[in-house]
Amino acid sequence: MWTQFKKRMILWFLLLILIVSACQPSAPVDKLPKPQAGKCGDGVCSGPENTGNCPEDCDEEGKPLNEVELPVGEAGPIYLGIMVHLEGWKDELFNEEMFNQHARLIREYASLFETYGAKLTWESKEVTEASLTWGDNVLKEMEERGHGIGVHADLGGQLDYNCDMFDRELGIRKKTLESLGVTVRHVSGVVSHCDWVTALIDSGYSFVTGTVAYGVMSMPEAMRPEEYRNCPSPLACHDTFPEALADRIHPWRMHSGLDWIRHDPDGKLVMLPSSHGLACYAESAAGTKCDQEFTQEDIKLFFEELDAAVELRDPDQINMVYVSWSFGKALDMDLMEEWLQRIAPYVEAGLVEWKTLPEMYDAYIDWEN
Repeated sequence: MWTQFKKRMILWFLLLILIVSACQPSAPVDKLPKPQAGKCGDGVCSGPENTGNCPEDCDEEGKPLNEVELPVGEAGPIYLGIMVHLEGWKDELFNEEMFNQHARLIREYASLFETYGAKLTWESKEVTEASLTWGDNVLKEMEERGHGIGVHADLGGQLDYNCDMFDRELGIRKKTLESLGVTVRHVSGVVSHCDWVTALIDSGYSFVTGTVAYGVMSMPEAMRPEEYRNCPSPLACHDTFPEALADRIHPWRMHSGLDWIRHDPDGKLVMLPSSHGLACYAESAAGTKCDQEFTQEDIKLFFEELDAAVELRDPDQINMVYVSWSFGKALDMDLMEEWLQRIAPYVEAGLVEWKTLPEMYDAYIDWEN
């Protein structure tokens, strides 16, 4: 009897505990454990992220922005690169501390790109002489680490420039940079009313990069596109040229500055046409002057262009896109890393392959043969 009574008491006690627990108010929502989620801007769209609170990661349908689907077809990848003009640090020729700061930043950005298997092409202006002056061969180091090297000449743009000096001055810049022990086959910053194509051939360059609309001034006036027929300077006509993406994702050969916009199979100079400045996509779309501020809008427009280039790939040609960056101003490192992170899925999908500009040139030569 006593044993049965104890069993009943225990059962009633347990039932009472359940009734009291059920009557307790539930915990406030903000006290409940929150679901685990990634950091906004990490390229992953997972709750509670959405297009409203994290447009960096999620599109309008709530899908990850970095989700890449391999298009139908067997076209090769887009060769992707970035051309960095080492310019705007003029005092580093006389200020060792400034040069050391510039060299430190060059190494830091190179390390960031290497983390993502990416490659830069450094095009040197003042850094050449500064390296010789201060004894820090940062450009040779960059080449040994797998990055590309070239000349940024910034020559021939003045209307009163003496065209007879062009090939000589271009040759001096090439030999000076080569004295650092690096391989130099290309140059940028050379568009001119002079026959800049012939000048480059005569001074020993194999290919040219970073061409802007002012380059048409070397052509007979009747052959120039109407909107650039009378350009006063490279700065005034600094638009990406050719304008249409379909016209600038494949290299071509040039024979002279008189008609360089058409492929000449016998031409001795190769053109690698450039896309926009990395920090200038928003301004290019708006038709305004670039302020060199790298923004989320620049990244958004870059990926729109990259997606379009992927669709335009031609299996019978070399397909390439590279952006420019004038390193007179260092770009936001965190934003640069976000850009690199969002490119990574394209690489993994086989849509994009990082290359230096010299590697793009080599790929074109191999394709020709």
